[in-house]
Amino acid sequence: MLDPFERGKAWFMYSKLEKDFIETTSYVALEIVHGNVWSEKYGELLVRTGDLVDSFFRLMINSESLDNEKPATDLRAKIQVERQKDPNWFPKISDFRAAFEPIFQLSSVEVEADYGLTYYGKLQLFKDFDKQNPSWWEPYNKVKHEIFEQIEKKATLENSINTLAALFTLNILHKESREYLILHTDFISGEYMSKTDLKRFLSLSFIGAPHNVVSRFVARTPLFSHSFRSDVNVEA
Repeated sequence: MLDPFERGKAWFMYSKLEKDFIETTSYVALEIVHGNVWSEKYGELLVRTGDLVDSFFRLMINSESLDNEKPATDLRAKIQVERQKDPNWFPKISDFRAAFEPIFQLSSVEVEADYGLTYYGKLQLFKDFDKQNPSWWEPYNKVKHEIFEQIEKKATLENSINTLAALFTLNILHKESREYLILHTDFISGEYMSKTDLKRFLSLSFIGAPHNVVSRFVARTPLFSHSFRSDVNVEA
């Protein structure tokens, strides 16, 4: 069975959500002043996207690229232990934080959001992820489980776009997903670089590009952009 990341399943589902979000900009301009605007559609997108983030994290746990990364293998071991006690046990967001923050340094990731005539600004989707859950995680759970009580408070443009940007981030940083994007799409680019060079340089780091490579590496969709960070611990 082929890895779902290698087949592009994760990116396909992300792309559908991004298109759905972009449709909302015809009615509510993508401006920071509209962050608290709420709607049923934002609630739907928040839940669908949050579910995919959760599924993405779970799928990452057993990815081959993480076989030699202790935080990830520690979580694999914990899952085995916990499921001996309870076969229905699943990792929580705190488990994902412990496993993936040391590897991907998600707390320092920045994504820019803009569309058409509007500029929403820079987003830090996993700010302080080494210490606490993302700001959008609690709203996602509240809307998922208490939709009628929480829709006006939590089903907002801000929470919806932040969760979507988090899913974008996972897609472009996780190595198996990133390789699919490099080989089969044009969403990731490097100055004057072939796909072969892109794949080679970006495969060396979990956070971005080797520090001694001058080229700027960028991931760009119709809604988001991210400049890959320089990894001071990796050389080409």
